[in-house]
Order: sequence, then C-alpha cells, then structure tokens
Amino acid sequence: MRPSGSVSAFSGNQAVILQAWGRLDEALALHKKEEALCLELGDKDGLQRSYGNQALILKVWGRLEEAMALHKKEEALCLELGDKVGLSASYGNQALILKEWKRYDEAVQLLQKAEKLCLELNRKSGLGYCYWHWGLVAQAQEDLGAAKAKFQAALEIFTALRMPRERDAVQADLDKLA
Repeated sequence: MRPSGSVSAFSGNQAVILQAWGRLDEALALHKKEEALCLELGDKDGLQRSYGNQALILKVWGRLEEAMALHKKEEALCLELGDKVGLSASYGNQALILKEWKRYDEAVQLLQKAEKLCLELNRKSGLGYCYWHWGLVAQAQEDLGAAKAKFQAALEIFTALRMPRERDAVQADLDKLA
C-alpha cells in the first residue's frame, strides 16, 4: 500500500489506513472515489496509486484477473509518468499474481525488472520486497535453494532498515523451508 501525495490524498490515505486495518470493503469504496476524482482532475499519479491499491484488495479476495488488469493500468501510467518506484512495486505485485497462475518464468522476468529498478534507484525497501516475492516464486517452483537465498537477502534488508513486520514475515517464510 502506498499513500497518495496527490490532490486526492485525503480519500486515498484514508483508504490505505482502512486497508491496513483489514476493512477492505470500505477501503475499496474510497479507492473508487479516489479513482473518480483523479480521472476528473487528470491526476495520473494519484490514479496509478489508486489502481495499485485497488488491485491489492482484489488479489486478497481472489479476483486475480481484475487485479492484474488494474496492475496493467497502473504499469502503463507509471511508464507514462516515468515513475520507476511505482513501476517496481507494480512489477512485484504482478509477479505474485503470476505465481498464483503458475506462470513462474513470467513472474521471475518481472522480478528481474523490479530488481534492476530498485538497484538503479538505491531503493532498499523495494529491493527487500522484490527478493521476498522472488523467494515466494522460487518456493512455489520447489527451488528451495533459491527460495532460501532470496528470503535471506530480504531478511537482511528488512533487518537493516528496521522493518520488523516485514522482517518477521520473511523469517516465518524461511522457517517454513526448514
């Protein structure tokens, strides 16, 4: 979830909070309002964030086709705007949907793109998420060596950045491999 810094920030940020609290119906309704406002105002940055956050909710609900369609809209706007941070996040989230569809090679290709962007931007938290997602894909492929290496890389980043929620979740994924 990425808070909005756009003209639609109020409803977008409220929606992100509701999303974090697990109140997904309310969050999606606010993201839909945010989307309408962004379209009305021509706020493409806010629109791509709204699409990405809506897609995350739809994925939780198992509505993967709809989620992927919104991530593709998000990706197109990120490319148009030159938003490499948003693009790297979109690639990572798309990779998780591709993992669910067992399209592992495509997932890895997107994660490689995300990794490249994160390294270029020196975006360590994004790199941590990239490696975590990559570990999940490798685990789904039953490549436990690669999964362990990616989870370990993510764990080191999240530990260094003092991101305890992410650190603990990756550690739990590592523990499952043992």
